[in-house]
Amino acid sequence: MDMAFAFLADHASVPPDGKLYVLGGGINTLGLPAIPGRVAFDVVGGFRFTSADSHSVHTVELRLLDPDGQLVMPPATLKFQAAEAISPDQGEVLISTVTHVAPMFGDPGRYRAEYWTEGRLLAWVGVTVSVVLQPAPGPSPA
Repeated sequence: MDMAFAFLADHASVPPDGKLYVLGGGINTLGLPAIPGRVAFDVVGGFRFTSADSHSVHTVELRLLDPDGQLVMPPATLKFQAAEAISPDQGEVLISTVTHVAPMFGDPGRYRAEYWTEGRLLAWVGVTVSVVLQPAPGPSPA
């Protein structure tokens, strides 16, 4: 098993047809009106399995880390198990996953979403969190 892709999105889903649907994919910055602050987004990962992965349960941990490398929230655990053997003729099976998160960000800076399995880092994606001042309500200056 290895990673085919990883990214952040405003919203993503994988319905029963197995296709990945994404809105606002490729986020690399999050602007909050104040910090500490909470924002919701999706962490999207694509996992590649071959015939060598058949008949095994694969556990992957998704960790969200702050700029100091500390967990922002408890890790999410993903489990994969093939329902049947992956034939060598098929080559590989790609499974997309979406993990919805809404962490509290305590400080501005560079955060990381990391996928781990058996003590091995599979992939990571970074996001910069900053304060973005909101315009004052009222009419625009002429």
